[in-house]
Amino acid sequence: MRAIAVLTVFANHLFDWPSGGFIGVDVFFVLSGFFITGILVKERTKRRKLSFKNFYIRRVKRILPSALLVLVATVVGAHYLFPAARAKETLLDALYAAIFGANIRFEAVGTDYFQENMPPSPLQHYWSLSIEEQFYFVWPALLVVIFGLTRGFRRTGKGWARHLALFTAMAGIVATSFVWAMHLSASDPNQAYFSTFTRVWELGVGALLAIAGAWLVRIPAAVRPVLAYLGLAGVAASLFVIDPTVQFPAPWAALPVLSTALVVASFHGVEVRRMPLLTNRVARYFGDTSYTLYLWHWPVIILLVSVLPRGPLYIGAAIAISLGLTALTYRFYEDPIRKSDWLLDKADESRRNVFLTWGRPVWTTIGAFAAAVIVLSILGIQHADKNSVVQNELTGAQEESQLAFASPHDEKVNPCFGAPAMLNPNCKLRNPDVALLPSVDNFAKDEPRELDRCFTPKAAKLRTCSFGYDGADAKRIALVGDSKGIFLLPALQKVLHSNKWNLTTYLGKACALMIPAKDECQESMGEAEKQLLAHPYDLVIFANISYGVEQQALRHQKAMEPLVRAGSRLAVVADNAVSSEEAIACLTRVTIGGDRTGECATPRSEAFPKPDTLVAAAQIVPGTTVIDLTPYYCNADRCPAVIGDVIVHYDATHISATYSRTLWQPIEEGVLRALGTPVNAPR
Repeated sequence: MRAIAVLTVFANHLFDWPSGGFIGVDVFFVLSGFFITGILVKERTKRRKLSFKNFYIRRVKRILPSALLVLVATVVGAHYLFPAARAKETLLDALYAAIFGANIRFEAVGTDYFQENMPPSPLQHYWSLSIEEQFYFVWPALLVVIFGLTRGFRRTGKGWARHLALFTAMAGIVATSFVWAMHLSASDPNQAYFSTFTRVWELGVGALLAIAGAWLVRIPAAVRPVLAYLGLAGVAASLFVIDPTVQFPAPWAALPVLSTALVVASFHGVEVRRMPLLTNRVARYFGDTSYTLYLWHWPVIILLVSVLPRGPLYIGAAIAISLGLTALTYRFYEDPIRKSDWLLDKADESRRNVFLTWGRPVWTTIGAFAAAVIVLSILGIQHADKNSVVQNELTGAQEESQLAFASPHDEKVNPCFGAPAMLNPNCKLRNPDVALLPSVDNFAKDEPRELDRCFTPKAAKLRTCSFGYDGADAKRIALVGDSKGIFLLPALQKVLHSNKWNLTTYLGKACALMIPAKDECQESMGEAEKQLLAHPYDLVIFANISYGVEQQALRHQKAMEPLVRAGSRLAVVADNAVSSEEAIACLTRVTIGGDRTGECATPRSEAFPKPDTLVAAAQIVPGTTVIDLTPYYCNADRCPAVIGDVIVHYDATHISATYSRTLWQPIEEGVLRALGTPVNAPR
């Protein structure tokens, strides 16, 4: 089963197939809960005591050596292959993973709205290992407490009652965790996926099987193969009926979890026979090396993208390197350590040697852990120095770029810098002799300065900001929408004073002015609607992500029509092209061995994955102007990642602040059209 689990995870990560391959982790959870709890219960029953020292020594020898090796190797690889900012993030991920807090780290990072769809961390898979170790930090102690409270049952010959009490306690934990997982999977899927509390029930199902071992051995021999094949069929079905769109981990993880439980129960206490899928030599090998392969495969897949474009060569290299590292690590490192007497103290267990018995393993463990942390910290200092240098370079480059187009009507404006290069046949999209702005190291930080001050978080009170000309004769303009609006600010700010425009923003996280508004946007967008109607603007500009749902266009329409009746003109900015993960990875890859960033691009067919609901609404509401900037993002078949020596995207869905500033001219022309002002009229 471990072989099936790790190979399906590997296939899902490498091929995006099968769609539910990630359920291999849930299979692991059940198996882990079963084996570890079985060891604990057996030791407690046989010896009438449970040695926490021995238990955690076994965990340290099994988990830490390979885990720390992969952490250090991945951080080193990221140092040489990733931009400084991403390498620094990888180091932070490693530090969290080293203390088994990776799931907490990725739960927090996953809520970063402005880095959505960016390439994942090469250490993201450590979240599951962290959950397991957090569980095993608590479960052994809880088991001892339960056995202690039921001590009287053993003296009265009712040992079975102790197991029943333990089973009941774990069943309660499983039920509570599952109910919480149901709630959180519906309300906050990202938190639910990484949370320990929403995953405990999966480990708990395995624990229940171990506790019920005395009852499972009574399953009739004729029934066992039926249960096994039903379980395997359930796991197989999970691979294809589950995909990233379903509510997970509850209730959908119940299918692979309960299916795995059937397989485990069917063979508990007996030799596995007539199951070649589980007992052949290949399955046994991958079962033995499953932990090592799980650790290596994901960093290899992610780091290799920085060296090779996705394709047959990349896939072949990823498989070969992952399997090669797994074989070498398991044969010459992990297995010898696990079988060695490392951390095992042979000193006399007398009271006189208590310090030796505890001291040596503890200090050896601390020493090994400290060594890994020191290595990671040294790498961190190097990253900090590297990042500081890059940041200083970026500051100087930004000053040069500001001078290059300090005034939009300056005749000295570089006609090939940024967006204008897309439509100018005399311009190159990428000149290798010119520095990229923002740099490859810093494009993921190139955000508008007003982001924190002018952007309303979810379910928060509306934040507004005003910019530009404040004379009595100013044209009043409102910018309404979500994060797409905040990234248009750099372009708009460049043309406000020269046109005597005053701009006020009404922008919210994942919010749009719609009727009805989303629940978390009711307060902020409701207040925005009141202000827009109470003091009508000359022009209201809408900017939102493409939702791709027809009903959303109708909801936009319901919000737009009252503004028109109040006397405001309306404009919508068509959503920008998105960037593929491959295009973002390409920016990093091509810096190795020469600058070929001009080759990085997203196919136009992938750049607009959903119909633009704002544009659809504009076609319904008469007089609404559509400002379509698509020609500045894409040509007929591709959307370059670099245009006019400027990196276009800040993340997969938002444009960089630098590229936004270069869009001032088409933005200005679009606003003038929306206001009914001739584009070439004196201003």
